[in-house]
Amino acid sequence: MERYEGTGKIGHIFQSENQVITNLVMEKGKTIPTHDAPYTVVVVPVKGKVVFSGENFKEEIYPGAIVRMQPNEPHSLYALEDSELMVIKSTLA
Repeated sequence: MERYEGTGKIGHIFQSENQVITNLVMEKGKTIPTHDAPYTVVVVPVKGKVVFSGENFKEEIYPGAIVRMQPNEPHSLYALEDSELMVIKSTLA
């Protein structure tokens, strides 16, 4: 077992052949345009509030509310508040 913690900056905090965990920091008003990733993705807010949008999906996420996506699912983010997220990208067998 190993412990990892966010840095308060954008960057990977763990990376292996099958998984990448990224600490994502967004200032209020920042947008990350529509994109996708070839992984199963779980987004876990640590602080703040973000509008998370995808096909037929638009929800606010905040600590206690997470989003899980399938590989190649298009999505975008908009920070309603200064926010910090853990983005867990995994290749599942």
